[in-house]
Formats: sequence, structure tokens, C-alpha cells
Amino acid sequence: MLNVYNYYMQDYVSRSPRYSTHKRRELRDIYKNIVKMSASEPLYKIDLSESKQACALSIKESALALKDVNRTLQDTPLLHNAGIHSEAPDAVQASLLHRMELSEFPENARYDIEVSALASGQRNTGFLLPTEKSPLPEGGYSFTVAFDSEQYSFRFNVAPNSSAFDLQSKLADFINKTGIGLEAQVALHKELGISRLELSAKQTGIYGKSSFSVTDTEKPEGAESGLAEIFGLNHLASSAQNACYTVNGVSYEAPENTVSYNDTLLLTFRSVTDSPVTVRPIPDRTAVYDALEEFTVTYNRLVQAGKSTVQENKSSAFLLRGLSHLVASHYSSLSSIGITADEDGYLTLDPEKVNEAAASGDAEAVLRKDSSFLKALDSRLESIILNPMRYVDKKLVAYPDPRTPLSERTSPYTTSIYSGMLFNNYC
Repeated sequence: MLNVYNYYMQDYVSRSPRYSTHKRRELRDIYKNIVKMSASEPLYKIDLSESKQACALSIKESALALKDVNRTLQDTPLLHNAGIHSEAPDAVQASLLHRMELSEFPENARYDIEVSALASGQRNTGFLLPTEKSPLPEGGYSFTVAFDSEQYSFRFNVAPNSSAFDLQSKLADFINKTGIGLEAQVALHKELGISRLELSAKQTGIYGKSSFSVTDTEKPEGAESGLAEIFGLNHLASSAQNACYTVNGVSYEAPENTVSYNDTLLLTFRSVTDSPVTVRPIPDRTAVYDALEEFTVTYNRLVQAGKSTVQENKSSAFLLRGLSHLVASHYSSLSSIGITADEDGYLTLDPEKVNEAAASGDAEAVLRKDSSFLKALDSRLESIILNPMRYVDKKLVAYPDPRTPLSERTSPYTTSIYSGMLFNNYC
């Protein structure tokens, strides 16, 4: 049966829940809870068809996933998370390198950033040539592209009467396919009937493959000049340079336009700035919405698990009614933060209300660790996880005799023939 469980588990769970591994003391508590629950459970017979196994496992796995999200909500102070705001994102984009809390930043923290130069690679612009004229005699041409520490040799064949634009286009395609770190394109001026080939280093900064030179090495007999000379491939338009910027008056250089600062910020420079751009930490309102969205999606999976089996297993209706009653009893507080339930029992999220609740602090009040809703939900999920067979149709044989001592009433695994295996898989 364990193999059956592991087979089904792949369909119903995509990751190991964070809160589903247990210490020895926690396992003892689980065992005691199973024994306590078994004391009032009747003896039953069950036809373990594949559909009933799938029903129990899907309900249990969905409950485990929801419990994981529920515990995360209880343990994570959402409104304490920090976001980052740039006053001019078109010039300086900013984000956090890793999740941080607002308390980790100094009081009234701000970063004034000025960008005086963007990092770039070398750029060569070829000569403007008449597009329809043939600039080179036919034959084979060779040239080299040299970087600081590497050199590449190429051979390019020119067909008879090839026009300048046709040769430029083919040469650009040829260079782009070599993958040596150059990007080639043809600039065409239709009105004037002229075009030129442009080469740019893909790598920025003054190190590595950001600077290059193009040199002719061979030309056919009768040709006065080589390919690189005729097209002006070695004509320098702009040299490679580093990004130059300041943060709170301190100057820095970097070979790229995306840099990390103080192991805290990830800055991306989009343009040179005329005045300082202020970047500062703010409460991360999106964290509240993301957390509530994950909660509602996971909750709805549990509802779906019950609905998908209710026609075959009428007992699944107990699961749906219990969840519906729980939401209804806390409907006022949930709706205040944008969570409502439709007529089918699924939760829906109102983004506008969520943002309002995040800004006002209502979200944190409803989702705090001692929240009555989260505590009640956790208790119900624990019951579902311990005994998923409660929601599968079965034949009752006898109820336990209340006069019998607790230790003699029933086997601790009567409540769920899966219990031992399910918890064993996570330990």
C-alpha cells in the first residue's frame, strides 16, 4: 500500500511541505492524537478501491499543503517585509538582493544615486556605401577579429556583381552566427540609397571582450583592398567604458549596468541622470497580496479535492460543510481584507481591498499568529490530516463501548489505515 501512496503522492503534491517533518516529541503527540481520536471512532469496513484511495490521498495532501501555507502566514510578519522604491525607475531601477525586514535598514534610510556614464562595449561604424553598387570584386576574402586575449580568423566569399547592401547583410548574418561576442547590423538609408555595417561588442566595460579590432589578412588577385578596409569595419565610433555612478556621494565604477550595492540592493542603470535619484526602502505591500493569493489558491484545492469525490463518496460533503462553516463564522474579518467565498465554497480575492488592508494594517491584524481564524483552520486541518478516511464512504460495524478503558477500545490505526504510512513518508 505504501507504493500506492507514493504513486498517488506525485499527482497531489508538488513539493515537501515545510511543516510536515516532525521531531520525536511531535511524532509522539501525533500518535497520542490518533489514539484519542480512535476512542470515539466506530469500527468500519471499507472497500479500498482505487477511487477511494485517490479520494483519501488527495484530501490529505491538499490539507497538508494548506496547513503549510497557514503556518507560514502565522510565522511570517508580512508587513514587516521591505520593498524598495526608486523615484526614477526609467533611469535607475532598484530591487532587493534578498528578502529583508524594514527593521534591518537604518531609520530613514535612503540612497541618492547619480549615473554619469553607462557601461558600454566598443562600437564600430562602417563606411556609407551606395547600396546597389558592387564594392568588391569576386573571390575569397579573409579577415581576423582580435579581442584583448583572443583572435578569430574568418573567410568570406564574394559572388560576382554582389551589391554593397547584399554583401553587408550576408556579412552581418555571418558574424552574428559565429558567436564570438560581436553583434552586427546594417543601417540603411533608403532615401539616400546608402547603407553601412555596424559592429558592437556584446560585453560591456573596459575588460574582456568589450574591445576589438578587425584586420584584413587575405584578398583575391586584382582586389585593391580587403573586405574590412572597403567596408570600414575597423572604424571606431566609440570605445568601451565602465559605468560611473555615485551612491550618497561615494564614487564607483562597474563593467556592467547592473550592480549590487552593500549586499543589499540590485541597481540597474537605464540612462545618465541629471540629478540624484532617490532609492529608499518601503513596506512590501505585494507580499501581503502574494501570501493571500497563495492561501486562497491552496484552500480552493482542498475544496476541489472534496468536490471531485463527493458524487462517489457522499462522506466528502462533511469536509465541504466543515470548511464552509469555518469561513462563514469568520466572514466579517476575512471580507475586511478582501477574502470572500462564492456559492460553491471557493475563496476569491479582491486586489483593491487587499491593498487597502495592507496599507491600513488590517491584514496583519487578521493574519497575526494568534488569529482566531488561522488557529481554528489549523485545528480542523490537523483533524483532516489525521483521519482522511472520515471523508470516504464505508460501512459502520459497531460504535465503541464508552465503558471500555481507553487503551482497550481500539487500535490506534483504526481511524485511518493510511496514518502510519503517511506520516512515515515525511519522517
